[in-house]
Amino acid sequence: MAEIIEAGVRVRFACDYLGPRETSDDAGAAALAAAVLELDALGCCPPLNDGLAAGNAAVRTAQGILLVTPSGRTPGRLAPREIIEIVDVDLDGWRVKYRAHAAKLRPTSDTMFHLAVLQTAWSDRAPAASLHGHVLEDAQDARHLGLPCSVEETLFSTLADYEATLELLRGAPYPAHRAWIRRGHGFIAAHEDLPRALAVVRDLLQRRGGSLKK
Repeated sequence: MAEIIEAGVRVRFACDYLGPRETSDDAGAAALAAAVLELDALGCCPPLNDGLAAGNAAVRTAQGILLVTPSGRTPGRLAPREIIEIVDVDLDGWRVKYRAHAAKLRPTSDTMFHLAVLQTAWSDRAPAASLHGHVLEDAQDARHLGLPCSVEETLFSTLADYEATLELLRGAPYPAHRAWIRRGHGFIAAHEDLPRALAVVRDLLQRRGGSLKK
């Protein structure tokens, strides 16, 4: 695994907690939590050196609400009430405003990674769901699966990582491409909804040789 969590630092952008998340997005939160638990079951979210799960996801609901998974979750566990709503993102200030059930929750460190996929359209339409797993992370995997792969390896949760992701997407835009590999970071799969994004992941794993769960 290329990523190392140093001194418990996962989230590298500033976070402003705005209070509890609205209950109107409960169905979207439940669907997002279930999708991530399936990623776990497929072996895409191994624990990092701090013992907490790698891998995360995001979805834009039919109401236009951007939901992401929390940072530092326990492997194999994720409740809908832990899902986080992103209210505003300031890229210049590298800051996120969010709502969550509890102030101690933080958005996934890969929030900006997902934002690059879901909010930056290089075609006439953008995906609504993105899933990130910490497998399929090198050029060999990319060649085997025919996936676009970034050249540069950057530190997660940083502006450099966001910009490298944008560069990858510019060269291989959605929907012509629905999965990409960020070198040393893992894959990201995107589609118009979570079930279809999960189908992309299952197809990748099948072509690679099946579920990675031991």
